[in-house]
Amino acid sequence: MAALRDGTAMLDASIAFALCALAIYGVTQVIAKFAVGSLNAESMVALNFLTSMPVYVFILAGALLLWGEYLDHLEYVLYALIGASTARGGYYIYLEALEKGDVSVVGSVTAAFPAITVVLAVVFLGETLNLVNAAGIALIISSMVVLSHSRGNGSARTAHSRSSLLLSVTTMVIWGVGGVFIKLALDGLPLIAYLGVYPLILPPIAFAYLRHRKATWRVFLPKWTVPVILAIVVAELWQLAYFSETSALSVGSASIVFPLISAYPVVTILGARAFLKEKLSRREMLLILAVIVGIVLASVA
Repeated sequence: MAALRDGTAMLDASIAFALCALAIYGVTQVIAKFAVGSLNAESMVALNFLTSMPVYVFILAGALLLWGEYLDHLEYVLYALIGASTARGGYYIYLEALEKGDVSVVGSVTAAFPAITVVLAVVFLGETLNLVNAAGIALIISSMVVLSHSRGNGSARTAHSRSSLLLSVTTMVIWGVGGVFIKLALDGLPLIAYLGVYPLILPPIAFAYLRHRKATWRVFLPKWTVPVILAIVVAELWQLAYFSETSALSVGSASIVFPLISAYPVVTILGARAFLKEKLSRREMLLILAVIVGIVLASVA
């Protein structure tokens, strides 16, 4: 009975963390779209860096106290460095996609990353892929191809829309690949140790991205406006959602956690329609819903 209660508590904790991440990710994307519309991607990245570093430095201090417990497993530290780099690097590209496109499409496409993770897990980790997973991956890919054609045609469609979709797909691939390394890292490290590597990867990735965008040092000293406040809120909420996601993965099954979290575009779409007044055709709405269904199918064990 005690074992049953422990197993139930662990399952309930993973579901609770996953549902928190789902809700926060969905709401955060809507706020981020509003903020990035008034600022730009490099300003969002700079503010994200400034607000994230103190949090992760504090976590690193705690992780160093446990260093002796995982010093003999440096391969997991390497997995953590790769996983953290893909998670944050993909997020920066996601912000650029959000700057150029509709949050409904960007959020739905980038949320398809579990399809990539499933394929890599089958090929490199020896996991099996059932027919439901295969059907989900096929549905995601086919829906994205049709959606790409839809968003790229017509007089109202611009190069920005096509560029946004390309950046969204790039983010999906980076997050999909990184998901395998995050899973490997959390299999061998405590959660605090995984999060503790972030101060090591944040500066090079952030400054490389800002250099690529030809940003000046002034992005670190923005004027105190409502969009800037919202950008800070977005950075902190995204961190909270990421903590919830990694916490769910550390105590629960990925086959349960990923389907729940990856459904956050439903929250985003509803928020975008309610607060941003974004317009989607019926065809595009059906394609986005097909992507979401594919995400769930691809993530089910």
